Amino acid sequence: MGTMDPESRQHVRTPPSPEIVEFVRPNTSDKVLYVSRISRKLPEEEIYFKLCKAFEQYGLINDVQVVKPPAQLQTSAEGQQEERLTECYYAFIKFYLARDAAKARAGLNGKYFTGGQPISVQHATKMKTREPSPLPYSKCLDLANHYLGMDGWTTRILSIGQDSESCQHDPNSLRYICVVRIEIRGWDMSCQGVGLGEKTLEPTRPQERVSLTRAAMKISVHRAIQNAFQKVILVVLGNGKVAVEINNTVPDGIPYSTEEETQLVRVKVLDGETDEVMEEDDMEALLAQMESY
Repeated sequence: MGTMDPESRQHVRTPPSPEIVEFVRPNTSDKVLYVSRISRKLPEEEIYFKLCKAFEQYGLINDVQVVKPPAQLQTSAEGQQEERLTECYYAFIKFYLARDAAKARAGLNGKYFTGGQPISVQHATKMKTREPSPLPYSKCLDLANHYLGMDGWTTRILSIGQDSESCQHDPNSLRYICVVRIEIRGWDMSCQGVGLGEKTLEPTRPQERVSLTRAAMKISVHRAIQNAFQKVILVVLGNGKVAVEINNTVPDGIPYSTEEETQLVRVKVLDGETDEVMEEDDMEALLAQMESY
């Protein structure tokens, strides 16, 4: 069997290593890019959309933050202090994958222009070390849909109800607890999350009870889904395929064990069945039923 000469070996591409993606905000320098030398000739909103369009071609972006530099005091010829604007904006671009950030840096540094001048793209090396914070509800959906597909996962509301203990202490407290289950299709995996939604009714505005109840219930559902996603780990392979793992050591968001311990007042579900498991699409129908309470 022939051997490969050293020159040919150099042209063999090693596939990227697998990367772990969790449902938290990216906060490491390998996933965050610092973009400088952005021309002030364009409005801030236009800069934002241009950067989104330029960088999103390299992978899913978590956030684009355009920063307007502060004015600097300079001494005029007459000896007076004057405020003068610096010439450039700067921005931070957060990717979920380090390799996507690296590709964006290589593809855009000094090669993409705003207002007639090339931008500088580098990794943000001066970031403060912080504990990862959970993704907001909408970002959880974006991330799941991107890597799992819109049909690759489902959510089920297992229970939703009012915290009776809270009601007894404060009748104007609309405090709802929801338990959901996320199911990952094709992997036979699932995990649960618990969410709390709370609104306070002003005694002088009793007519708002229905709308505030709806809002509290919806918040509890969103937070339950958000907390459930904290247990989902995506392993993105070098070829783009995705594997899924569940970390069941992550707490549920708020402590709970049984319905008796949480003292829930169960809300009547569709058709009056309290044990029916609801799809998320049925949530609006459930909330609409609150009009009759």
